[in-house]
Amino acid sequence: MALAAVALIVVAWAPSLVAQRYADGPGGAEVGIARADQGWEFLYHAVRLSRGTRLGSADAALDTAREVWGGPPAVAEDVELTYLDGPFAAPVPPGGARPADGADVVRPPSRLGWVVTGSVRGGPPQMIGLLDYRSGLVAWDVRRPVPRGAG
Repeated sequence: MALAAVALIVVAWAPSLVAQRYADGPGGAEVGIARADQGWEFLYHAVRLSRGTRLGSADAALDTAREVWGGPPAVAEDVELTYLDGPFAAPVPPGGARPADGADVVRPPSRLGWVVTGSVRGGPPQMIGLLDYRSGLVAWDVRRPVPRGAG
């Protein structure tokens, strides 16, 4: 009986642990370990958005990022799939490049996106872009504002 109770608890909260891993990053959603419902909400979005996705792997996302941010001034170095929770201020590390006018707020078109990190003009590593997981389109670019509905 005790083993069944422990198994039930693990199954109920397992999605929260996974969601926390994907929410770690710029714009990551608030996912509390004590809130099993948030983990299940993440699982719902992950399954829903994974159907017919354009950028379903890190390799595909990195290839796209290197095409978009392949040279001066911004160069893509890495991507990370992130569980997002609405608009957020574009992070700028000390000595990093400020986003272009009108691009200081990142507005993800869906709950999952590939956060692209790299450098601008040889500066420190920073978020330089966001690729929409489902459509594969650029949702945010440090170099310029992205028109609404583009992602």
